[in-house]
Amino acid sequence: RTISSYTPSIKALGHARHRARATETEHGSLLIATMPTTPSNGDTRDSRKPSDLPGVVEEADWVVDAARHLPTQHLDLPSVRQVVGSLESCCIAHFACHGYTDQRDPSNSGLILQSCEAGMATQDRLTVRRVSELSLAGARLAYLSACSTAENKAARLADEVIHVVSGFQVAGFPHVVGCLWPSIDRVCVKVARRFYSSVLGQRSQGWDDRAVASSFREAVMAVRATETGKPLVWAQFVHYGA
Repeated sequence: RTISSYTPSIKALGHARHRARATETEHGSLLIATMPTTPSNGDTRDSRKPSDLPGVVEEADWVVDAARHLPTQHLDLPSVRQVVGSLESCCIAHFACHGYTDQRDPSNSGLILQSCEAGMATQDRLTVRRVSELSLAGARLAYLSACSTAENKAARLADEVIHVVSGFQVAGFPHVVGCLWPSIDRVCVKVARRFYSSVLGQRSQGWDDRAVASSFREAVMAVRATETGKPLVWAQFVHYGA
């Protein structure tokens, strides 16, 4: 059986493996950041509001249930500042939100959160640049349930692996799950549910690298079996890491 995992570079793979060994015995907490609704970006030239993500609520419930033996912090509609502060102490970080890909500067791509000033909510983006500046000692797994987090649309930088997933690896997460193109809300729920039920169910036996990759493959193949002839529905989900 083949299990597909990816890496931005050989150097990044070596770094991920070193980090995986260093955190193999970590028993940290789970951070869940959810954005069931997303405000407009505050640009008067483009006031369109991103679509709601009703599946985010169900997805969070499944993740919390699977991780009931772990200390869990759930941030709903959080700001970048709140999330960055919580990333310092978590072992697993799960994001369920919209993703953004900057076609000119991939380091400005990121996860769309929100900030609230003067009683008005606006988009607050956790960018590749901001994530890459972090150095997270206890990080183990980042699950980015958001569109296009493993995509680089900048034509002049097409050979460079600069996207949200690689940013989280640089920050210290040896395992990162993301998407190569936009994903469907209901499918994200199915993949996350199956993945966490499998990988966290193996935690008492030790959480090795193969368990993460094999559990993720199992989750994606389960969705594939129910979406026959629709590769664009499930094939975008990818695992980066050791």
